[in-house]
Amino acid sequence: MKRKLLYAPLMAVVVLTAGCSALSTPSVSAPGSSSAGAAPASTSPASSGTSPASASTSACESANLRASLGGGAGQGMSQDHAGLQLRNVGSSACTLYGYPGVSWVAGTDGHQVGAAAVRAPDASGAAEGTVTLAPGATASAPLDIVDAAAIPQAACKPVPVTGLRIYPPGERAALFIPLATRSGGYGECSATTKQPTLIVGYLQSGVQPGGGGAG
Repeated sequence: MKRKLLYAPLMAVVVLTAGCSALSTPSVSAPGSSSAGAAPASTSPASSGTSPASASTSACESANLRASLGGGAGQGMSQDHAGLQLRNVGSSACTLYGYPGVSWVAGTDGHQVGAAAVRAPDASGAAEGTVTLAPGATASAPLDIVDAAAIPQAACKPVPVTGLRIYPPGERAALFIPLATRSGGYGECSATTKQPTLIVGYLQSGVQPGGGGAG
């Protein structure tokens, strides 16, 4: 049943409502990388952070990461406060630092729809740091997903999407999380709007985002 959503303009740093219910978005694991055919083709990488060099541990590569949604603070009035998770599926430890690039994609060619996610710093004011992932370990970033239906159509003109394209920090090979448009739910704006529909925080150790978009 189509939800009635309230339009609530967001700023780049988002103050989220408390008392969110359980996350309604299903947790889905993405295949390894777009170069292996798992994600739609991309012509322009989304913005991502820069991973500092490590003397003993190299930066995580897209081929050794698996992306999924889970954790976070749950569903609000017009958005889901989710956790974007990156799990090390390789055989060696690796590091992540900063913000992942996130954008909606659509069509069989996987073209980007709308602007890439804006970055929101941790609500506590803490700075991002290097996260070392042992094999099997997970890092996560707060991710707010705003329903395009919450924005007036004159400022948005929502279109169907197929999922989220994810760039780990410093990487140019994308991961993909299937998240198709549902009735009255997710979509992306085909017109320029000042309200962001994707807001992402920096990566932190573990499966529960500790700040930024969490509320």
